[in-house]
Amino acid sequence: MRRNILPASLASSQTKIAPSAPSPTVSQWQPAKLKKLVGAACEYCRKRRRKCNGEQPCPLCVENNQQCTYEVQKAETHGQALKRKYAQMEQDHNSLKSLFGILASADSQKSLEIHNRIRSGQSPETILQQMRHGDMIIQTRLNSELHSQHVLLSSLMQSNASFDDMVDFIAFSVARNPNARLPNAALLRQLRGQQTDLKGIRNLLGYTQPPPQRRIAIADLLSDQTSSSSESGRSSMDEPENEDISKTPMEPPFRVPAKPWTTLTDDDEFVSHLISLFLEWVNPFFRPLEEDLFIRAMQSGDLNSEYCSPLLVNSVLAYACLYSEQEGAFFQPDDYMTRGQHFHDEAFRLWHLEEGRASIRNVQALCILFTNCVIRGKDKLGVSTCAVLTQLSRDVPNTLQRPSGPPPTLEEKTEYQRARKAVGWGAFACDMATANTILQPAWHTTCKEDLPTLSELAPLTTTWTGYPLHNKSDYLDKNIMFIQNCRLLQLTWRAQRLLYASDRSDPYFFNHVDQLTQEMLVWKESLPESLQFHGRLPGPVSCYASVTIALHSLYQPLGDAQLSPPHPPPTEPSTSAPENQYPYYAPRTQADIDSQALFAHTMRGRAITTAQDMALKMGNFRHHYGLKIIPPYFVQANGIACFTLLQDLSTPSSTASFKEAFRCLLGAGMQLLWARGMARMLHLTAKNTGIQLPGVIETMLEKVADTAWSKSDAEMLSSCWPNYVIAKEAKVGESVMMEDLIRKWEKLAVDEEEGKISK
Repeated sequence: MRRNILPASLASSQTKIAPSAPSPTVSQWQPAKLKKLVGAACEYCRKRRRKCNGEQPCPLCVENNQQCTYEVQKAETHGQALKRKYAQMEQDHNSLKSLFGILASADSQKSLEIHNRIRSGQSPETILQQMRHGDMIIQTRLNSELHSQHVLLSSLMQSNASFDDMVDFIAFSVARNPNARLPNAALLRQLRGQQTDLKGIRNLLGYTQPPPQRRIAIADLLSDQTSSSSESGRSSMDEPENEDISKTPMEPPFRVPAKPWTTLTDDDEFVSHLISLFLEWVNPFFRPLEEDLFIRAMQSGDLNSEYCSPLLVNSVLAYACLYSEQEGAFFQPDDYMTRGQHFHDEAFRLWHLEEGRASIRNVQALCILFTNCVIRGKDKLGVSTCAVLTQLSRDVPNTLQRPSGPPPTLEEKTEYQRARKAVGWGAFACDMATANTILQPAWHTTCKEDLPTLSELAPLTTTWTGYPLHNKSDYLDKNIMFIQNCRLLQLTWRAQRLLYASDRSDPYFFNHVDQLTQEMLVWKESLPESLQFHGRLPGPVSCYASVTIALHSLYQPLGDAQLSPPHPPPTEPSTSAPENQYPYYAPRTQADIDSQALFAHTMRGRAITTAQDMALKMGNFRHHYGLKIIPPYFVQANGIACFTLLQDLSTPSSTASFKEAFRCLLGAGMQLLWARGMARMLHLTAKNTGIQLPGVIETMLEKVADTAWSKSDAEMLSSCWPNYVIAKEAKVGESVMMEDLIRKWEKLAVDEEEGKISK
């Protein structure tokens, strides 16, 4: 098709423009809109072959409530994205290949460490970097002078030495010889897995012996103790130091396989060690497991057993690791605060897979995880776990049910009923412990009445060996211990209901308190001879720790009771008002106020006496067994004794008792974060309330400041344990929990220090 192009003159002559047509302006002229080019569509649009505008998020993903993701990065074409992804996959492949090669040639300990890091979520590349440089860094840290000092002081605090003896040890062995070379890591590792005392530490390190000094025993200063207790305490505390530490390890009393119960280790010897440790030091005093049924099921390897499961075994291993110094117990090398963390995380992972199924072994596992969380300084998580296990224990089937196979025999039914009753009391014990911790009513609205009897319980060995640190053959009837603990739990529940779920305006309220107190004291005095305190067996120490917690739940709130102003006297005398020595209802006269003040004073005096008595028991335990392994309830009773005695340091007997209680708390804090937090909160409470601590405690805290507490401890702590000293004076809405107070006071200390520097 041809197009004629006319000359300009002709074109202009033939072009006619209407005069009324306005000439186009710049503002009226707009260029044609160009379509925006999108480099790549999002994954949702690409899979559905839909148009995508390249925005984040795109309209289609918003409309369909989808996550809008892109494979490509900004200013990157699809081809460039493919090249980048290929390079990343090649790098990942090489990392995995290198990691697999290391695993193939590594020893069992190094393989376990790599496995733990994989389970914690670390990438292969990160693990390889740590393996390339980590061994050198760890070895440098282990051989550093600071680390050697930390390990030495930790071992010293966990020994059976008193505060005064430890100060003397530092003064004679280190302070007087500034050029003294600290021991290396290899030498300090010889202190592992053994009960440590000063003589053994001096011999190991080659330090000279200090001159002997006469120390005043705690029992000498406790005038309100009975003569028998004082004599027992005095004789045991004045015994000479133990002989040199034996290097011969004990054999585990129980032999069990690692497989198929845990994937974190295949070392049968190590698993047998941990199971034996738990059954020697934990289960006799806090009985979530029926020992014979658990061991039989674990040895059989039957994953369908009612009395053993991977969840339950990993829970036990996590708890036992807190008291083990074998390499496999450490999640991070030489970090005592992380012992058993790998088994702890695995147990919670397995619990989530159970989806809340009610069974004996699941409730048993949660009971152990509850106590594990608490002593790890995670008692907030422990409280929520307790709420779950309390409900779950009610839903456990009453009878043994088998969907397939032969029906259960009469013996199997009897064993099931025994285990079910025991785990019910275990859940009840966790509930009472939680109620005493958060100072609130228990979740059990009714008291358990089905006390176990000796005829129902299976006969167990009555020999306590003290494995793995001791080689003893002491008599301990675990069944009698269990029955007595159940009776005390009933009294504890009544105390909780009396304090937090009853009407304190009842004129008979204080009479009820007195009656319950007498029942607790009768329980304590009527314990069988095998459970009476003689200064050596940890069984009675656990009993006394339990009753100390129960009595404190009564004494402390009432000893700190605030008095109300008197009401105007009535116009006519009431003939129906009951006679009461300590009227708690709103006082009408000054005599009523005086009576209530007398009762509060009586309760406070009882609390101090109970704390002093507990300090004596803990001192004897520390002297004979050290503080590397402690029985259940020890830390909580220890903290209660310390906070009670902190308010009575003007009395010499309370001062001596406080030194011993704080000594034990500080030693337990070398390995347990809960005890570590209590000791830190005690120290900060004294500083912020103007209480002067004994000089030997201040001296020791100065020496072990970096060892006893660090900034990372405050970050790990998640505790709702209350500060009993300031709880009575706290304002409405003000937190008195350990975690909040420590962070608050430490921040104030930092702000004050920065203020001084700025000036």
